[in-house]
Amino acid sequence: MLELIQKYKDMNRRLLIVISIITVVVFFVYLFFFSENNIYKHRELDLKIKQLDENIANTKNQINNIYTYEQLENDTAGKLEKYAREQLNLQRSDEDVFVVVYE
Repeated sequence: MLELIQKYKDMNRRLLIVISIITVVVFFVYLFFFSENNIYKHRELDLKIKQLDENIANTKNQINNIYTYEQLENDTAGKLEKYAREQLNLQRSDEDVFVVVYE
């Protein structure tokens, strides 16, 4: 009788472990592939962030190539601001910029 009870306890323990493992695997599969923040969206966002960082670096390089530090110090006519607004479509934090594109 004791052997039967012990076998039953071992079987229940194994069943509990198997169910726990299956539950954890299903949870991670849902988390990585089906949830709102899945791997694919993270990959897309990482690529977009990388492109924007490259765009920022290119813009800084363009500005550095056109204007030297001495020209920036002597910039009384606002050449840098004019260039940034017209060519790079940059704006101040308190204003909106509308770009008109003729097709």
